[in-house]
Amino acid sequence: MLLTVRCHILILLVLVLVPWDQANAAPSPSGQPAVIEVGVQPLGYPAAMIGAALEHDAILKRELEAAGYLLKFVPFRKGSEMVPLMGNSLSAAIVGDMSTIGMGVRTGICVVGVAKKTFTSLVGRNIALLAQLKRKRVAYAEGSSAHHTLLQALASVGLLERDVTLVPMDIDAMPAALESGKVDAFSAGEPAPTLALTKNTEARVLFRGASSDFFVISAQLVRNDPQAALALAAGLVRALNWMRKSNTNLQQAALWAETDRTALSPRHRKLAQGHVIEITRREILDVPAAPVIVRLPGHLPLKDEFDFLKRQGKLPQDATYQRVEHAFAYDGLQQVLKSPQRYRLGEFEYRP
Repeated sequence: MLLTVRCHILILLVLVLVPWDQANAAPSPSGQPAVIEVGVQPLGYPAAMIGAALEHDAILKRELEAAGYLLKFVPFRKGSEMVPLMGNSLSAAIVGDMSTIGMGVRTGICVVGVAKKTFTSLVGRNIALLAQLKRKRVAYAEGSSAHHTLLQALASVGLLERDVTLVPMDIDAMPAALESGKVDAFSAGEPAPTLALTKNTEARVLFRGASSDFFVISAQLVRNDPQAALALAAGLVRALNWMRKSNTNLQQAALWAETDRTALSPRHRKLAQGHVIEITRREILDVPAAPVIVRLPGHLPLKDEFDFLKRQGKLPQDATYQRVEHAFAYDGLQQVLKSPQRYRLGEFEYRP
């Protein structure tokens, strides 16, 4: 009897003392590490900065490796490319509001926190009024937050998508296309608007729409290994804390982001580092409470956007907002913030 009691005590001590990353190790059946793929967007700021910081976070990598995971970052040109991959090859991603809604209605996701809070812009050349967009060539990225902004802009003056000539285009190509006259306008998030406005005196912002990016994790990972999901959530908080800590850190993140951006788009126009830092501060670092998603009484997250996109025929008719609402009910970020020492939110090991 005494031996049995001692064994039980020993087991309890092991469970208490062994770190979560060892107790919850989840290697694949082949004995190889399971892969956690994170989708990032090097062409947009501040998503590129956050993705770069996460990729260079030695604490995050080490914790996940000890739990039996290999952390891999996969670059995408736009968030809509990640929608069908979430829950399959992708376990986490940084995406805009329209892609977040798309993932929410398509598959199970958990929204960790906000990664951007700003506006996307519809920029035109030699156009003074929105109504003048009729029959004009407008560049856009299908399914992006800026696509949502374009739809809003057109609707505000009684126009539909069919009233303009839509030109699918990668974000990094839009400023040059506007300057050369290939298109008359484009809808995009930063840095494309700043690049266009600094290069072309005839360019002006015709419309701005509220836009957000979110860090999301597949519901499957949250179910299978909630501690791994919390480690990713902690990585987001730590990245923002690190960039906020000093301008030197922010400059380093900008250099890493520029390297990622060049690898994905070698011919892109380079934005001055000062502009990159200004955008990152304005759109996430100086946003009060970020990455916490501030919920206003009576206001459901992305409900207005969901309803608008459904009216525009951009969502399946059987899509229900309840799936999106459920995605925003995830409390992983709150768990992490309540235990800053456990999740090492103030410790920084960012390596090349």
